Amino acid sequence: MLTPKTPIPGPERFILVLALVVPVGLMVVAATQMPGVYLGSSSASVDADSSDPLIAARPAPSNPDPPPTLVAPTATPKPTPTPVVLPTPVASATPQTGRQYTVKPGDQLKEIAASYHMTVRRLIDANKVANPDNLPVGQVLRIPDS
Repeated sequence: MLTPKTPIPGPERFILVLALVVPVGLMVVAATQMPGVYLGSSSASVDADSSDPLIAARPAPSNPDPPPTLVAPTATPKPTPTPVVLPTPVASATPQTGRQYTVKPGDQLKEIAASYHMTVRRLIDANKVANPDNLPVGQVLRIPDS
């Protein structure tokens, strides 16, 4: 009968131990470098009467004035009203209604309808336009009354 061999620890075990121990060691070193962390003894055993050179009194304030953000604000000047100048009404050039329009190169129905203050659908219906995307140059469109 064959007996199973006991595995001999190889470099895999060494690498596994390093992978587990090194991060823990780095965390301990980092914790000891933080201010206020001392792992030697409890901080409850500090005597108030001791003349420890590491414990110092808080220095006296050098400037007793309040910081600039707490100083009373200065008075804000009141704005003076400015006169409102309304533009003079100018007569707009509105196209006449009940007329005809001859299509020029580059014209589109939406631009023609907008210039006569109407919808594209109304312009198409009034002229029975077969293909609104293709207006032949020179076609005369009847502009319906509003």
